[in-house]
Amino acid sequence: MRQHKIPGWSSTLPAALPPQPSIEDGGSQPTARERSVATDAAAIPLQHLLASLRQHVRGDHVVDASVLSVEATTRDGFVLLLGEAEPASRSEPPRLEAHLSEDRRATIEAELGRPFDPLLLANRKVRVGLRTSLKQRFGRGATVQAKVIGLHAISEFPIELEIQRDEVLRQLRADRGRFGPSTWRDPEELYHVAVVASEHGDALRDVEHVLKPLEASGLILIRRIKASFEGPSAERSLVAAMAEVEALHAEHGLSATLVVRGGGPASSFSPLNAWATAAAARRLPNLVVGVGHAATPRTVLDDVAGRSVPTPTAAAMLIRDLVLGTALRAEQAIAALDDALHEHLEAEARRALLRVMAAYEDAVRLCVTHAEQQLLKLGLTVENSLLASIASHSEVVVATEMTAGGMGDDRPADPHDAQDPLVEGGLAMVIEAETGFVMTTAADARLASRLILQFSDGLMGVWNHQKLITTH
Repeated sequence: MRQHKIPGWSSTLPAALPPQPSIEDGGSQPTARERSVATDAAAIPLQHLLASLRQHVRGDHVVDASVLSVEATTRDGFVLLLGEAEPASRSEPPRLEAHLSEDRRATIEAELGRPFDPLLLANRKVRVGLRTSLKQRFGRGATVQAKVIGLHAISEFPIELEIQRDEVLRQLRADRGRFGPSTWRDPEELYHVAVVASEHGDALRDVEHVLKPLEASGLILIRRIKASFEGPSAERSLVAAMAEVEALHAEHGLSATLVVRGGGPASSFSPLNAWATAAAARRLPNLVVGVGHAATPRTVLDDVAGRSVPTPTAAAMLIRDLVLGTALRAEQAIAALDDALHEHLEAEARRALLRVMAAYEDAVRLCVTHAEQQLLKLGLTVENSLLASIASHSEVVVATEMTAGGMGDDRPADPHDAQDPLVEGGLAMVIEAETGFVMTTAADARLASRLILQFSDGLMGVWNHQKLITTH
């Protein structure tokens, strides 16, 4: 732990070896003889080193720190993640986990004289009493263990941050630029996503834990942009990172932009309340801000964003839900297209079937008509053949009576004239043998050459020859 100073360290442990420049720093490796001499002079058993560390790490301390996060354990108590009380610009900020037992929480609550919820310590500066020791874990080595033994002071949120936030929001409203949830537009096809995060810390790792499977499957493309969120250069670093995001949007058309960072003391969020940061963030497409934890004070960046969520993980889950929503809409569109195609094909099939049935009915009707015509011809042929056969087997020559002055009386018989009962009972029908035409008058019968006489008891064929008969 680099942040701990252990009294009497140099008097107990051997002096540290002088640093040897590595190859990467331009130095050379020490010779085998030099390594041997240095090793023999400084070598001690590992158990002696651990015993010395255990002796000097064990003790009670009062520490000024910021509570980065608080988590309830499955067993009795809470785990506080402690960080620097005043953030400094360094690549690897110190962190220390301290355990607060339920018994100690009850003692602190009695000392405060009011209910005490350790979860409310998140993002607060505290002066806390710690009891440290070196704990040996089987198979995992030695680690520093810290227990909370007292709570001496709890800071409130700095009022300066609230004043700064209100002033920047007033300037944004006076500028009449659009910002906030009204700038959000649900992307139709979410693909390019920019993530602005610190190179150190857990924020980027939390985002990648959620979105990495989507990126690996090719559903999204993540553009990672590193920025500093703490220290004197944080504001300038954030503005530069947002300018890079704006350039990426102009080139690729970003679907969303995530600005994420982990927890910390309230004062470390000051760069997110700066006017320059807010003005640069206002130009970003579909800005999603997830900074700190649930108890982190609201920043100007939260008000500028189209979507503001409590944590980096929540910001990543929002993007994941949007991707799943896009997939769901695509699936619904494909289903609707399938239904439309099915309905269209079904309608076309019905129309084609109607056309086929109509054509089939026309063809059947034509076949029936043709068959009827053929049957009629066949019937006439059979009838003519039958009549001809009958006429050939019973031929009688009938002479037409004609007077010397000319043909007989051609006056057609009056159907109203009285008929001879003998004639009605004798001759039933006169038929032309060649055509089957039924004769109803003597004039028609004179014109036919072959006749069939049908009586009640049978048929008789006759030839009709005209013969002039004279009268004396």
